Amino acid sequence: DMPPLIDLQHLRDIAGGDDEINIIIKTSNVADPDLLHWVDKFSRHEVENRENIYGATSLATLVKSNNDGVLPDSEEGVRHVLSEIPDSAKERYISGQNIMVVNLNIGDAMSSLGMEGIETLANVIENDIQWLAPPPDVSVTITGNSVVFIDVIDALTSGRIFMTYLGLGMVFAGLLVIYRDFLKAFVPVITMFMVIGWTGGLMYYLNMEYTPMTATLGALILGVGSEYAVLMMERYFEEREKGALPEAAMCEASTKIGKAIVTSGLTTLFGFMALVASAFGIISSFGIITVIDVALALIATFVIFPPVIVTLDKWREKHRAKKAGQKLNSSANNLQTGADIT
Repeated sequence: DMPPLIDLQHLRDIAGGDDEINIIIKTSNVADPDLLHWVDKFSRHEVENRENIYGATSLATLVKSNNDGVLPDSEEGVRHVLSEIPDSAKERYISGQNIMVVNLNIGDAMSSLGMEGIETLANVIENDIQWLAPPPDVSVTITGNSVVFIDVIDALTSGRIFMTYLGLGMVFAGLLVIYRDFLKAFVPVITMFMVIGWTGGLMYYLNMEYTPMTATLGALILGVGSEYAVLMMERYFEEREKGALPEAAMCEASTKIGKAIVTSGLTTLFGFMALVASAFGIISSFGIITVIDVALALIATFVIFPPVIVTLDKWREKHRAKKAGQKLNSSANNLQTGADIT
């Protein structure tokens, strides 16, 4: 949204853009006429059959332009033409005697196709290379700024699910070590897991893409949101130890510590809200999602967490009472049996 970026986008709309997909060719001889004929044939095939490829330049086009539009059929003829071409022109397409590059112009593909479209186009080109195979002993690699950018973004965002599960596991393990109580370790984690799920659904509904920054929000909100749930849980069990029933204990806990939790959450929320005003899109989107996450964490702490912990606590008390009753009955039966024997 910054003015220079808007002006650049307008210029690209007028000029058509200059994004490229580069094909790196490794060979033992860049002057091989069979290789140059293949490069020329493949380049024409891509331009004629792929609507998002607008042009192609390579050593083959350079040789043709300096040889009346014809590629020589012999290596000697190729080297003769190359000897007449300035090194500055040849260096755009070759490096030494074993590396050659083919540049496929894809216009302003990042805006028109998006990352998924460019990834699809790269896969199509790779399939075309397999179908229209190069000469033997030649390796071909697809690269370019757009392709590398997509790979980097994928590497940064694809690990978000693993990071989230790892965070869940570590928080659960930490709480379990501290409390030595499965219920106290489980409830805060499951509450924040629900918040993470809500966030993903909300991002999908708002058509917001994951970025390297927003991909970390699962682990971030797990740490921040779990704190609210732990504070509420601590106060709840303090009231339970005083003899209060589950519902009464939760009401008392919400009354006494709820204000502090809300205040803490709002200060965090307002702090991250400043990022929303950033002119840099990736920071602004990070601020928006963080604000949403903190708000959802607060809502979950007061709406989802109380019934979950009260229900599970009552179930555990009922289960313990049932086991205690069974032990009592067993002891009474043993005493009766001993009396009968006597």
